Amino acid sequence: MAADTDSSAKDPKPPPFENNPEWSGEAFIRRTMRLSVVEGSFTQVFLNWTSGSVLIGYMLHFGATPFQIGLVSSVPLLAQAASPFAAWLAGLAGRRKALTALLATLGRGLWVLAAFLPQLPIAPEAQAGFLVLLVALSSLFQASAGTLWVSWMGDVVPDRERGRYFGLRTGIVGIVGMIANLAAGWFLDRVGVPLNFQVVIGVSVLLAGIGIYLYLFHYEPPVTSPRLSLSDTLLKPWQVPNFKRFLLFAIYWHLSVFIAAPFVIPYFLDQLHMTFTQVAIWSAIALTTALITTVQWGRVADRVGHKAVLTIGTLLVGSSLPICWILAGITGNLNFIWASAVFDALGWGAAGPAFFNLALTSSPRENRAAFIAMLSLANGLAGFVAGTLSGPLLTLFLPLGFTVGGVQWTGYHSLFVLSGVLRMLAWLPLRPVEEANAWRIRDVLKAPLYFAYRALGFPWRQ
Repeated sequence: MAADTDSSAKDPKPPPFENNPEWSGEAFIRRTMRLSVVEGSFTQVFLNWTSGSVLIGYMLHFGATPFQIGLVSSVPLLAQAASPFAAWLAGLAGRRKALTALLATLGRGLWVLAAFLPQLPIAPEAQAGFLVLLVALSSLFQASAGTLWVSWMGDVVPDRERGRYFGLRTGIVGIVGMIANLAAGWFLDRVGVPLNFQVVIGVSVLLAGIGIYLYLFHYEPPVTSPRLSLSDTLLKPWQVPNFKRFLLFAIYWHLSVFIAAPFVIPYFLDQLHMTFTQVAIWSAIALTTALITTVQWGRVADRVGHKAVLTIGTLLVGSSLPICWILAGITGNLNFIWASAVFDALGWGAAGPAFFNLALTSSPRENRAAFIAMLSLANGLAGFVAGTLSGPLLTLFLPLGFTVGGVQWTGYHSLFVLSGVLRMLAWLPLRPVEEANAWRIRDVLKAPLYFAYRALGFPWRQ
């Protein structure tokens, strides 16, 4: 059975280190898909231990301001602006694997400086700013590597299996990330500052190196698309109508998400007074649930289309999460936070993989790297603008808090409401995006009712 990639992938040549003539093209593809799950697990530990509560806690230790917290959460998105240049360089080289490994090495290796930040000759008042700069530079390389990886793996994984495979990969990698979060939370709460952060970040760099090494054993389909100039790399994605519509949706979606996302963890730590271990438990609940939800959403997407699943995901993310966070703050009951972890898995388990796969199906196979690079750039700029505005918005909302009948409303709550409403309206820019053989959202929502009627023996009426 040949893979549903480009024609050159039907009978790929073995990698230079593989001399066994019994290996077929299908075998190379299957081995790469398995290896990618292992590589993704190592990489996820690195990502978790250099972001989220670890990064925010490290920043707070150095006395970071709200503006710096918003900035450190958004500069990785600005770094995605370099993605088209990475796609252009990959076109010149004709290969993606080596360039992906090189860029990932540069981006992840820079975190050694973060691990030794207290020992560097930097004034205490400048350490938080230095960490923001380091995150920005590291993200520049990592975003470029990620763009090439998406294009590369998009050509490896057969189209007919994409939803199931990436749903399964996301679920397994999520479980590994959950265990990593629990371990980091336990360690951070029991070892003194800043040594606890330094050890976690240092170990994450070592694990990232293992993930990069595994790239060497991945299969890479030859690039047969004609090389694009840098100007075509930037302009061509906007000349394909359906992909342009998807880009506009992606920009809106990232604006709506990152207007509040940088302050979810600070809200947990500062407002709800959760420990690092409790934040890790929240993440563990979400990731454990996601192991089930991402796989099931992937199966649904393979049947009804990614657009419908993405629409449902945006509605869940926009409604359930802000409501749970606000109720936890108003009542002081952390059960709402644990509930939000389940809704996080339900919402993002649908929205995350569906967004990724709809991007692939909306882009032509020819010169796909350029299209994914432009998507990365658009997402990055939108997220950076929203993240940069989130700090000033929170500063504006904080004095507007009030207490009525013993219920305290804070600036965080106002920020979450704003983001939630914007997220729930994301179906409007998503609606014009076309997907072949996709179900209408109304038909997807009717399907459970239809099967319930059939199971009970009742006639179905439209």
